[in-house]
Amino acid sequence: MRFAFLGPEGTYTEAALRTLPEAADAELLPQPTVVAAIDAVRAGKADAAVVAFENSVEGSVPATLDELASGDPLVVVREIVLPVNFSFVARPGAALADVTTVAAHPHAEAQCRAWLRTNVPQATVSLVGSNAAAAVAA
Repeated sequence: MRFAFLGPEGTYTEAALRTLPEAADAELLPQPTVVAAIDAVRAGKADAAVVAFENSVEGSVPATLDELASGDPLVVVREIVLPVNFSFVARPGAALADVTTVAAHPHAEAQCRAWLRTNVPQATVSLVGSNAAAAVAA
């Protein structure tokens, strides 16, 4: 079995994939985008894909829904609910009051918005990347 997933290795999407018993002996294929993961299934390079589908705070992941609504039909065969944790990382010795910019994924920013507003209200948030909860399409 070959599973494409929204990579790189070490993401929550890979963690969700690794909860599947059938992934234990499978070939895991990290992909740079949701589109690439789903395209790998459609092209026969993967048997299934684990991609971000929904986030408990921000809702549906548009790239996944768009891909499932267009192109060759695929079927969602499983939902994986995976709790996530976030870390606020800064240089050693940095004080929260000194933080001027926070880089965050849009879904992470949404889930941490209140904490950021309370603890680093002076910081500008720069949104980067993509990911979230996971579902399997095959």
